[in-house]
Amino acid sequence: MLLSAVFFARSKSKTILVKMVSQAGTGYSFNTKRSRLREKLTVLRYDPVVKARVLFVEQKKIRSL
Repeated sequence: MLLSAVFFARSKSKTILVKMVSQAGTGYSFNTKRSRLREKLTVLRYDPVVKARVLFVEQKKIRSL
């Protein structure tokens, strides 16, 4: 029995893991997941280095989930 490439083809994941980086310039970051079809994330969250809520923006995709 021969296996073709059709059996090994995988559909793309619906969610991806992304790295969120603080815009305060502290270098603090965290990972979160988002839908592949959504636009890039921007989130207000607590930055422990500054001890305040700051804007976090998506820097890069880490991997598919």
